[in-house]
Amino acid sequence: MNAPGNSGVGHWARALSCVAALLCAGIAQAATISARDLIGTWRLLRVEVEGPGGTRPDPFYNAVASGLLIYDASGWVSVQIVGTPRPKVDAPATRPASAPSDAETATLKAALVDTYYAYFGTWEFDARTSTVTHKVKSALYSGEEGASYAQQVQLVGRHLVFSRTHETAAGKSVQRKIWERVSP
Repeated sequence: MNAPGNSGVGHWARALSCVAALLCAGIAQAATISARDLIGTWRLLRVEVEGPGGTRPDPFYNAVASGLLIYDASGWVSVQIVGTPRPKVDAPATRPASAPSDAETATLKAALVDTYYAYFGTWEFDARTSTVTHKVKSALYSGEEGASYAQQVQLVGRHLVFSRTHETAAGKSVQRKIWERVSP
């Protein structure tokens, strides 16, 4: 088995390209889903944004993001996404680590936060609208505590596709997170 985020990237890229192409062409059939279909563990394959200029990697996560999404049957959700490039830093010997003593340490810590996204909370699924809503209890960014994130969701084979539409000055854009089931 490939280590997460290491070898096999070409395989994932090809599989993702096929799923994305089928979705865009309207060929892939998204299954009618229930809340029970979401329960389990999902590995992030890709985050992309489609807008007036075409499809591109998400600017926060960049082209080679990885992550894990866990839906629990009791109604809890946990999301972790790692963007790139991510600096290599050893774990501190004690927690909390001592305060930054110089600009280099502060810059490195900022780069770590800028390439990691995480929260946990509860989730609800509305089968009528195919919308899953995450209600954040705690997050890496403390300002997100209490936030609710609603996303359209489709199940295509082993892939879960989240879509969120944003209106910008340049026009409408759609962010897609494409996940692959890890556990049944």
